[in-house]
Amino acid sequence: MSAAGIFAQTDKLPDKLPDELNQKQWEYVRDMYAIDAILLLAKLDTLNLEIDSLKLLKEYTENFDCEAELYAVVGATKEQVADYRKKLDEAETLTAKNSAPDDAARDLVSVLSKSRISCLPEFNERVAALRLRIDNEKYTVVTRTSEDMYTVVYGDVLTGISLKFYGTVDKWDVIWKANKNEVDNPDFIYPGQRLKIPLEK
Repeated sequence: MSAAGIFAQTDKLPDKLPDELNQKQWEYVRDMYAIDAILLLAKLDTLNLEIDSLKLLKEYTENFDCEAELYAVVGATKEQVADYRKKLDEAETLTAKNSAPDDAARDLVSVLSKSRISCLPEFNERVAALRLRIDNEKYTVVTRTSEDMYTVVYGDVLTGISLKFYGTVDKWDVIWKANKNEVDNPDFIYPGQRLKIPLEK
């Protein structure tokens, strides 16, 4: 009978060994423990590699500047974005009046629209609302006597609809609050939705 014959024919030692072992049995047990030790050392090496990878990932994420990365996507620096923000504020001030936008306002909105910085989430809707304001040649804020219904078309945003009905982008939340049963998230409206446009208070 082989040395292993006294044990079950498996790659594993039994939970309890006999009290006495002969030379061959002892060598077999020693070899099995040596194999276990090698496998455990290999697992330990793998775990150490995973720990090192996680440490590197942690260090990378702690030092990751999301804002700078986002600006890099559009090829802009923080200073350029700050300057764009100022110009956008100025453009909104110029177009907030009820009268038709003048050439200076049109030129400024045109420059802002062509900049890749307009793609940043902070600016996207605001620029779209300004373009709507500029593109609408017959724009006038009409004094309304009753609530209106508006059907959303492709490209609409609540700030643009607010501009169309109230003459300012700032009343988008008035429209949203009046339509919460229809619009779960103010950032997502869809063509075909019918929105109530409350009277201005």
